[in-house]
Amino acid sequence: MRTSVIALALAGGAQLATAHTTVWNILVNGKDQGVGNTQGGYIDSPPNNNPVTDVTSKAMECNVAGVKAAKSVAVNGGDEITFEWHHDTNQASDDIIASSHHGPIMVYASKAGSSLSWTKLWEDGWDGKSWAVDKLIAGSYTGKKGQHKMTLPKLAPGDYILRPEINALHEGNRQGGAQFYMECVHIKVGGSGSLALPAGVTFPGAYKATDPGVLFDIYSGFSSYPAIGPKVWNGASSGSSPAPAPVATKPAATTPKPVATAAPAKTTLATVVKATPTPAAGAGTATAQKWAQCGGQGYTGPKTCASGSTCQKQNDYYSQCL
Repeated sequence: MRTSVIALALAGGAQLATAHTTVWNILVNGKDQGVGNTQGGYIDSPPNNNPVTDVTSKAMECNVAGVKAAKSVAVNGGDEITFEWHHDTNQASDDIIASSHHGPIMVYASKAGSSLSWTKLWEDGWDGKSWAVDKLIAGSYTGKKGQHKMTLPKLAPGDYILRPEINALHEGNRQGGAQFYMECVHIKVGGSGSLALPAGVTFPGAYKATDPGVLFDIYSGFSSYPAIGPKVWNGASSGSSPAPAPVATKPAATTPKPVATAAPAKTTLATVVKATPTPAAGAGTATAQKWAQCGGQGYTGPKTCASGSTCQKQNDYYSQCL
């Protein structure tokens, strides 16, 4: 019996180790803009690939965002923007995200500033045969695994933030089980566009834990998936799949339930932590900003939180300034 329990635990750990994902880079009209989720990059990035599960958390906006973007990517309205996700490296062998993490993918946009208002530009969910995440893993959107794309509306010039998001529903059959992965990508729009983003939603606030598309059982027969959040803005042009209409036909087979479902607290034990850049000389007094990581096994960054926040342990691998 003991051997069986240990074997199951090891198997669960192996499965969880391939679970999480982050946005590593974007492409503009097919041109790779380089790794953006690093110090000096163009993506507000969390220190690891953990999901957010509390829809009331400030982290729902740009994730924990421990590393703030230092620059923006130059684009024009009408450009094709491709987002590339990876589990722990941007190599071809990377597994992107666990195949069990079925769910929709969305992209929001906001004007940059101190107060963000998010307009949905693109989404893909369930098309009657497969989930958006399944297509992401297979490379169905662009021919390369881990990528999905959209066409940027012809926005008026200015600074904007794009917010790609995955909602993994493998534990969505219970309240608080859905896993959200998102980052904030900074862009500077040029060109002669004149469109203004309409009033959008706020994060947190856009979703509730009991929304039908958040509390959703993928293991039971279903005929359609109710998209979460606002509708896609009709001024946005989609570069790949549009938001799918409800499908009347049930899938050929329901998704098999895993033998045992891990509690969210345990999923963090298999988190792959990003290497924290070494502080420059003389930076020994650096502080971690609110919502940033401040401790945990293998962490070497600032352990003192900025004024108004304290370092609170979440698990052995992650402490956060709250």
